[in-house]
Amino acid sequence: MNNVGSPKMNALLRATRLIASAVAVVVLATGCGGKSEEDLTASGKKLMAERDIPGAIIQFKSALQKSPNMSEARLLLGKALLESGDPVAALVELRKAQDLGSSDEQAIPSLARAMLLMGDGAKVLLQYGDVRLKSPEASAELATSVATAHMLGGDNDQARAAIARAQQNVPGYVPAAVLSARLRATDGDFDAALTLLEQALAKAPDDEQASLLKGDVLWHGKQDMAGAVESFRKVLIGHPKSVAAHTSVIAILNQQKKNDEAKAQFELLKKAAPNHPETLFMEAQFAFAKQDYKTTRELTDRLLKFMPDSPRVLELAGGAEFRLKQYPQAEAFLGRALKNAPGLRLSRQMLAQTYLRMNQPNKALQVLAPVLEGKQPDATSLALAGEAWMQMGEAKKAEAAFATAAKMAPSDARVQTAAALNQLARGNSGVAIGQLEAIAADDKGTRADIALVSARLKQNDIAGALKAIDGLERKIPDRPLPYNLRGRVLLLKRDLDGATKAFEAALSKDPNHFPAIASLAAMELSSGKPEAARKRFEDVTKSNPKSHEAWLALAELSTRTGASPEEVLTNLRNAVKANAGDPAPHMALISQLMASGDAKSALTAAREASAAMPNNLEIMSVLGRTQLAAGSAEQAITTFKQLTAQQTSNPAHHLSLAEALMSNKDADGARLSLRRALEIRPDYLPAKRALVALAVMDKRPQEGLSIAKEMQKSAPKDPSGFTLEGDVENSRKNFEGAIAAYRGALQLTQSTDSFVRLHGALRMAGKTAEADRAAVEWARTHPKDAAFRYYLGDLALAQSDFSSAEAHYRSVLETQPRNALAMNNIAWLLAKQGRPGSVAMAEKANELMPGKVALMDTLATALASENKLPKAIDVQKSAIARSPNDASLKLGLAKLLIKSGDKAYARSELEDLAKLGDKFKGQAEVATLLKSL
Repeated sequence: MNNVGSPKMNALLRATRLIASAVAVVVLATGCGGKSEEDLTASGKKLMAERDIPGAIIQFKSALQKSPNMSEARLLLGKALLESGDPVAALVELRKAQDLGSSDEQAIPSLARAMLLMGDGAKVLLQYGDVRLKSPEASAELATSVATAHMLGGDNDQARAAIARAQQNVPGYVPAAVLSARLRATDGDFDAALTLLEQALAKAPDDEQASLLKGDVLWHGKQDMAGAVESFRKVLIGHPKSVAAHTSVIAILNQQKKNDEAKAQFELLKKAAPNHPETLFMEAQFAFAKQDYKTTRELTDRLLKFMPDSPRVLELAGGAEFRLKQYPQAEAFLGRALKNAPGLRLSRQMLAQTYLRMNQPNKALQVLAPVLEGKQPDATSLALAGEAWMQMGEAKKAEAAFATAAKMAPSDARVQTAAALNQLARGNSGVAIGQLEAIAADDKGTRADIALVSARLKQNDIAGALKAIDGLERKIPDRPLPYNLRGRVLLLKRDLDGATKAFEAALSKDPNHFPAIASLAAMELSSGKPEAARKRFEDVTKSNPKSHEAWLALAELSTRTGASPEEVLTNLRNAVKANAGDPAPHMALISQLMASGDAKSALTAAREASAAMPNNLEIMSVLGRTQLAAGSAEQAITTFKQLTAQQTSNPAHHLSLAEALMSNKDADGARLSLRRALEIRPDYLPAKRALVALAVMDKRPQEGLSIAKEMQKSAPKDPSGFTLEGDVENSRKNFEGAIAAYRGALQLTQSTDSFVRLHGALRMAGKTAEADRAAVEWARTHPKDAAFRYYLGDLALAQSDFSSAEAHYRSVLETQPRNALAMNNIAWLLAKQGRPGSVAMAEKANELMPGKVALMDTLATALASENKLPKAIDVQKSAIARSPNDASLKLGLAKLLIKSGDKAYARSELEDLAKLGDKFKGQAEVATLLKSL
């Protein structure tokens, strides 16, 4: 019988799922004078009887230090660890005890309990479901664990049969009676459950589990919260370290909105059991309620290390990642939570919201389907379905869902706001804004106010947006949000003075409000005051060294102002130190190291990030990429396989795995991985492109053409199928077929990419005149197509037609006057021709894109062309510092040194290049230059 679905009973089962509850304290074993192992074991048994579990653990560990193969001490340590709430360590010790000779009668009942505490009920049934022990007491204990495993698996009939076996072995066995009462409660027969519990307590007045279940039945079944609290407090009199009793009292106090009393009770729990999983879980819940999602993440990471399949921990972890906007991570956690407990409606709703944020409305609807197709879909699920249909353009379905949701929850501002936003998306802006204004006026929350500000801005109604912000400020006058929003809106008005005052007002409410700090710094930077912006960020790092946002901003500012690579990396490393639990600083550091060509250091940084956040999918992905870049293809394959197992619904992970397999020359494995990506998302274009490329590489063009033709049929309005067909035909030099395919793509979409491919195919087919005519016509009909002009410039440059190349690049600047790459190419052309203006053009390109080594190399060339050799050499050295593994830059430096007369320095650089051998393709030029010295 499956009882998932009843909120009362789900809460009851969650609250009472642990078999026993005690303090989880990890204690390092220390020596205990000259006591023998037998004395220490006897002392530990005495402490166990007195319920001093931590003390007992110390004694047993001390005994084992003296005699590691003492089976009794090992067995007792396992049982003590089990009582302390550490089932993982208990399982290890209990199995060791078995290996050392402990009997099944002694070990198996505790092993089964440990497995249950770890959530492995299925393993209990598999390993011990049919086991029968000789000792009646051991048999009764094992049968009760088996019954619990059956119950947790939803098979209550088998659970009752196992309970009967336990009571046959030991008539009146209290744990079995308690489990029987729990089954009655699950069936909704609360009076019968209470009767059984009273009978059990008459026989064993101090039985913790009977008293706890009595409290749960009173609370969830009879709605008698006062009686429940009384029952739980009685438990705490006899068992002051009962975690379950503490957590139940806290939950009831929270439900009664007695927040101060709940926090006081929580402090007692922390004192009694600081490291118990329930304590950590509750602490994570408190952190989540305070919107401290990073602390929530840290705590759930700790919990998942020894409770990896706990649905409620996964749900809380997913909620934290969702709030932190780490949507792939949220998807992974919430998906696992639902896999283990399909009845978790909150997880289902959060996962649907996650898919909506990831622009995957189809998946959101799939997740919501069990609720929407059920007898009683709730308003929140309907509103989320409405949002999904709205994203898909299904206006009528969205309208119907929102209307039903609004009727079911007329006072739910979130539902009403979602319905109003649907009206806005449909173009009914007047109706939507009116609804949002009404909701904002009546609701104490801020969601509708913020939506109203956004709606006004979409209409370019600055005055209306400012009026909405006034309303938001009245609701939260002591928070920086409304003032920061006002500053951003005033910037749109170009009211710089007003924006400055607004941002400063935000900082008066919270001096560490980083969005306002960043906005003020951006204003200073745009007005030519980079040092003022730098000081603003540096002040933040001094007052709040843990602000990784400030360190990241300093790193970006350093890059934009052309600072040294060392300075940029120092700021990024400081950002990582400031908050090692946030992926953003790690990702920025790894990206910077990769951009500089230092794959080895990037891999080290990625490994450190993975160690800090072992469950973060984004970090896992970048670890695989850095492993691949560093030449560790097999390690990358292992990482990407782990990633595909963690997040089975993301085709991008299979694509990454395919790339790693290709790097390891496993074409068959790569092809299989790409096929799996397409099973997940049949329209996933990157996988199809990769399959076509793989077919071309394997000299199987027909396979590539088959994929391209299938794409043309399945998506007749998508030019990608024709483009891929053209690429395959090009690869086998069937230029006429390529031309026809590219023309087919252009008939669907007039894209520059497709035309450039067509132009190239015409030239390869020897139809140069036709290609030139087509280029002239394209330029005439697409006068602002800078990308095509740039392509023509590159084509002319490749043919050493410098005058045409320059003309094309200058035409790019007519439509894109700040195109630094076009400027760079013009500067190079001027320098090569010995014409004036190359330095000025190169310097402007470097101002627009500071720190780019290719642009710095061109600047050095331009300076040398005007005989400014000392400065040219300094610029070239700076470029090498940014990309120390780029041999071509070092060759350029050697040429500059020769030109300046510093032959000794030049010889040293050239000899270093010569040592690279086949790793550098310019060895012929290196040899020629060495001979000339």
